[in-house]
This record gives sequence, C-alpha cells and structure tokens, in this order.
Amino acid sequence: MPLRLRAMRAMTRPGVVSSQHAPLCRSPKPHNSGPTERKILERCFATQVEHSDAGNQSDHQKERVVILGSGWGGYTMSRRLSPKNFSPIIVSPRSYFVFTPLLTDTASGSLDFSNIVEPVRDPGAKVDFIQAAARSVDLKKKTILCEATVVKSGVTESPRTHEDERETEEGPEASNKQPIQSRRLWEKGETFEVPYDKLVIAVGTVSRTFGTPGVRQNAMFFKDIGDAKRVKRRVRECFELAVLPTTTTDMKKWLLHFAIVGAGPTGTELTASLRDFIYKDMIALYPGLQGLPKLSLYDVAPKVLSTFDESLSRYAMKTMRSEGIDIKTSHHVKGLRWGPPGALPPYEMDPKRCLTLTTEEEGEVGVGMCVWTTGNAMTKLVSQSLNEVNEFPEKSVFKMDRSSGATSAEQSWGFKKVPKTGALLVDGHLRVQLQNDAGDTAVLNDVFALGDNCMIETGAPPATAQATFQEAKWLASHLNKDDLTHTSPFSFRNMGTLAYIGSEKALMQIPHDMHDVNKRKSYLPEGITGRMARLVWNAAYITMSISWRNKIRVAFRWTLNRLFGRDVSRF
Repeated sequence: MPLRLRAMRAMTRPGVVSSQHAPLCRSPKPHNSGPTERKILERCFATQVEHSDAGNQSDHQKERVVILGSGWGGYTMSRRLSPKNFSPIIVSPRSYFVFTPLLTDTASGSLDFSNIVEPVRDPGAKVDFIQAAARSVDLKKKTILCEATVVKSGVTESPRTHEDERETEEGPEASNKQPIQSRRLWEKGETFEVPYDKLVIAVGTVSRTFGTPGVRQNAMFFKDIGDAKRVKRRVRECFELAVLPTTTTDMKKWLLHFAIVGAGPTGTELTASLRDFIYKDMIALYPGLQGLPKLSLYDVAPKVLSTFDESLSRYAMKTMRSEGIDIKTSHHVKGLRWGPPGALPPYEMDPKRCLTLTTEEEGEVGVGMCVWTTGNAMTKLVSQSLNEVNEFPEKSVFKMDRSSGATSAEQSWGFKKVPKTGALLVDGHLRVQLQNDAGDTAVLNDVFALGDNCMIETGAPPATAQATFQEAKWLASHLNKDDLTHTSPFSFRNMGTLAYIGSEKALMQIPHDMHDVNKRKSYLPEGITGRMARLVWNAAYITMSISWRNKIRVAFRWTLNRLFGRDVSRF
C-alpha cells in the first residue's frame, strides 16, 4: 500500500476530532512497518518535535495535557510533568520562553535577546509544541479551537490598539473598527481543534491602559522580546535624531526626555537600566548632548516600589533622585499624542519628532519615548471566549455546591471569575470553576489555571513570576503523584523580592514570618540595599536562568560589559 494512503487511513482512526476545522488527532499505535513509515504513521501532529515521543503513545497509556502559554506557568509546567504518565503539549503564539526578570537588561544593551530566551522545542524535553493561539475551549468535547500564528507578524509585541477594538492579542494589527494598519489576508492562520485530557490555562495578561487616550496607540509596552527591541531601538533613534543639523534646541530636549509610566519593579528597573546606559555609554558617544538627556518615572501612587517595605521604598527614591532620575509620584497621566507641546491638531504619527505626554499635575510635556509598565488586563481568550459554557461538562465535574434544586442541564453556566479584574477564580488546588445564575458552583477536575490570568479564592499570591513558577511546580508535582484530590491547597512561599535601582545598587526585601512582628523586628532587617544587594541580584538571576547555556552567557556578557561597555548598536 502506498505510504501516502497509509498515512491518510491512519488519520481516520478513532480519536480524530470531528469538526468543520482541521483536526489534530490523538496519537495512534505504531504499525509493523519500516522505520521511516513507522515514524510518519506514529505522528499525528504536523508540528510535533522530531525528537519527542511524548505524543506517540496511546491515550490509554498517557494523558494528554494541553498547556496554553509558554510563559513562566506553561513552560515550567511542561518541564515538570512526568513523561511516563503524561504527554504535555504547549500551544502558544510564540515558540520560546522569556526570562522576564532580565528583560530590562536587553532593552539597555546589557544582554543580547538570545541570552534570556529558552526555545520551547528542546532536544532534552519530551514536550510537543504547536505555534498557535487558542481562540475558544469546548469543555463538553474537551477540545481547544486554535489559530496558527507561524507566519503572523508582531506576535512578540504588545497589541497597538485599544483593548475593546482588537479581536486578538497577537500582533500590532487591529480589528475592523479602527485599524492602525490594514490586516493582511495571508496573516489569517488556519484553524483547527486540539483535544485534551487535561487543560492548563497559563496565557498570562496584557498591558492595561485604563482607557487613557492615545496610550495604546502611541506608547511602548514592556511584556515581551518585541517590546524590549522597540525600546532599545527608540532610545538610539532619539539620540541620532537629536544630533541632526536640522533639529532645533527645543526638539533636542524633548527627544532626549524618556518617560516611564509605572513605578513598580518593572518600571523602576527599566528606568535604572536606561539611566546607566544613557549616562555612561551613550553620552560618551554623543558628547555634544551632555546635560540634555532626562529620565522621568511616573506613578499615580505616592511612592515607588509600593509593594516593598517603607524604608526600602524611601531608599530607592532617594538613590534614584541622586542619580539624576526625576521621580514623579502622585501624577495622573491624561493622554499621549504625537507632536510637540502646544501643537495644533491633527496629531499625525511622526517618529522623526517627539510625543507629548499630558498629566493632570504638569500639563503637556515633550518626550521622545513613553514606556507604559503599569496595569494588567486579561487576554481576549479569558475576557471574552471563556465566559458562557455552551454545554455543561458533567463528566468533568469534580464536585458541585448547589443552592438551587434545578438540574445542571436546566441552568445557564459560565466560568467563575473575579468581578473586578475578570481573572479566572480557581479553588485552592488551581482547578477552574463554573457557576450559574442560581449561585451553584461546579469545580472541574480536568481544567486548571496558573499565573496572572487567575486568582486563588483561598488566598491569592502576588502577581509575580516567582508565584507563577511555584504554582506550576506545585501542580505538576501533585499531578505526577496523582494525589491532587486529597492534598492540602497551594500555599505561596515568599522567597524575597529584588529590584535594581541603578549605579550598581539594588534592593532586596527579606521575607519575614508575620506571625511574630515584634520578634522579627528584633533581629531581622527589613532588607538589604546598595552594592551588596546588587551582588545578590546578579547571583540570583544567574542561578535562576533556565539552561546552563544562558547561565554562562549572562555571566560572560556582564563581564564583557565591564571591560568594553554595553552594546550601542541600533537594529
């Protein structure tokens, strides 16, 4: 029988999802054929990694765990699951994991982008991968509708349109309401369904702009590699524009004013890293611009690093101000547009000139770049697709709390969410819950959620990579042991918090046992500051880097920076 006919027959076996979309079938058992034919027939996934046999086993032997997202939750979960019991499959628009604590170093030229990226396809991991974005979930059929994003542009950047105007979260394109650029037809990916035995939702969040006019379209964000590249390129653009003979004195001042909105750990570290790069490396290349560059850190809160202890926050503000950073706390941003302050409309996009940032306290201020690092919003999958449930998945229910006498089929069910943020409200074991209008709650035994796109109802940990990593590690461990139903709920363990504040100084907040406040004050400091904290910062992030390859590359690159300076190329 021809090989092509055999492969077609293999895809019609039981387990293939019947749908109007192109299906991805469950893996059949191998045939007694030659080595080449057997390898092809064992594969039902066109995107399955060549080295992995995680998806080749029968469903009777392994459970298929589909993980949505390749961030801290999804990537960690896929590597921690036992390959003997599970077939993990990551579905994500991007084909890599980003070590986000060092993302600020890439924007300032201290590290290459490859130094903080780990590919999802790894020869040492039994994990399969499909580069696609999940569009909806059918709990009854246990399938996920996906759209391929292999050739889609901008999947590494934050969306450039308002939350309510875009259809998806991938790329700078918009919906048909107010497009920033027309969507190219070839970017529309193929749709298909992926079956699952267990589903883990770890899609993270997107930047929230609070509806501030012009921010979504004109600001830069800081969530992914593409965002860091845009920041890195824009800083260098502004310096080159400022030295052009046609640039006026006022325009030079505005172009070299860099504003960061959001004084949390990300915004503070980005401001500090850019300060070091601009004041130490860029000024040496542009001596004629000495004294013109300026960095401003805006926040609506009265202090920076509001999650840190009061003394550490005050130290950070004092240190950063002494280093020339303008700390603008208790400021309310009202808008962002292209053009210099005082210009009349229309305000057309012109990267050769500056932008104008409007605040309630200062009015209009000219800036060369505005980076928005405050606020998290749910992705379209969580906020729109995961709302109502078409058919109640009775076989997936672990337990149900009833307050009405009606049967499950008679009620209209939806995903249980946090009212204010729209995040999925999971139980203490990270299981997704459903609820109906009558107040009944159903806990699912095969759908879980991790990270910022969910909240634990028994006590939510902070929205940090550390918390998401612990959730993924905990869930994978108990799935491997098959003791999730009778183990204690997840409990976050605070390992401390770090923040870089510039000039080789950092902060480290030491976790304390809050049960005995007087005792902890007697012999434990609130934290470590200065150069000692910087050494801890360096050591911690080198240790936490995933692969040995990147551990060595990060340490080597930091050493080269001390000898030869940071990378100042613009590309």
